[in-house]
Amino acid sequence: MEETPKTAIRGMMLYVLALIVLGVLAGAAYTIYGHPLDPSERPAAETIPQKATAPH
Repeated sequence: MEETPKTAIRGMMLYVLALIVLGVLAGAAYTIYGHPLDPSERPAAETIPQKATAPH
C-alpha cells in the first residue's frame, strides 16, 4: 500500500472544514431568517380544515 500524498490529506481536511463552516452558516441563517417574523401570520396547521370524527 502506497503512502497517501500529504496534499491529498490536506485537501480532504480543507473540504471537510469547508462543509462544516457552510453547515454552521446555513444553520445560523435558518435560525435568523427561517421562521416568520410576523406574529399575525397563521401557522399552516390552522389553515387545514379538520375532518369530523367518524361515527361508531
